[in-house]
Amino acid sequence: MNKIEAIVWTGAAATIGGFGLSILVGPKGDWTGWAAGFGFLAASAGAGLFARSLWRQPGPALFPKPTPVSAPPVANDAPGAWKGPRVPLEQQIEALASAGLQMLPGRTVDELLTSWTRDQFETDPYGLLLFCYGSEVEAEPWGRYYTSCGWDFDAECLSERGDYVRAMTEIVRITGQPERVTDMSDDFNFKARTCTLKYTVNGQRRSVKAVVDNDWADPEAMALFVTDVEDGVGDGRRFWAADNGQASTLFFVSDEVAAAVNALRPDLLQLYVSRSEPETTSESDPE
Repeated sequence: MNKIEAIVWTGAAATIGGFGLSILVGPKGDWTGWAAGFGFLAASAGAGLFARSLWRQPGPALFPKPTPVSAPPVANDAPGAWKGPRVPLEQQIEALASAGLQMLPGRTVDELLTSWTRDQFETDPYGLLLFCYGSEVEAEPWGRYYTSCGWDFDAECLSERGDYVRAMTEIVRITGQPERVTDMSDDFNFKARTCTLKYTVNGQRRSVKAVVDNDWADPEAMALFVTDVEDGVGDGRRFWAADNGQASTLFFVSDEVAAAVNALRPDLLQLYVSRSEPETTSESDPE
């Protein structure tokens, strides 16, 4: 909405400035006419500066289109890069299914190949496929995922109020038990230093403070939310992350599934929130 508001304020600045000019060039009975004219011009300048600041703020496109996801960079000499032989794509899919990560019914190899080439999948085995397992099929109809327990979480995802809720909704979706977390809200604002995330887990109201850092989600606030969700589901599954730069492909799976995936390629999945250190819990919402 920032761009729309900027356009409105620009129109207001032009209108106010027009009033000021008409007063200055018109007949004036005394000094009050000059004061009124310059007053309108000053107000016009202020509105123009405010419009400029709104225009420069990052915000969503007026007419957003589906944006193709970018493959995580892979270099042969990068830490963790694959050093072994090619692994056929179909073999990777079967191996991940045996480990406990299955593609949803109806998803196909041809759909995977609309995003990346077979060569890219097979020279970066399991890594690129896991990245796709957290993404949508890049073909119409939109909104189809490859798996039910994975989502690619780009931490640089904030532009307006409600964006935290959209991220939290996706995180809850991959648990398969979205009814456990309800009444989610956030008051994100670029101009504030902090914002508040609110949600209810199994009937218990929670409130978490998040630091505003441009369009980046606060990792500590998200860790608190993820911990609450894990505890709310309470069946032993946890959020595991496959890192791909600024984003993390999250999977809500058991430790056994994560271990089986890491047996295919070491350290592919890491716990998103480690419980080895003392936990910090969110404060109960006083409301």
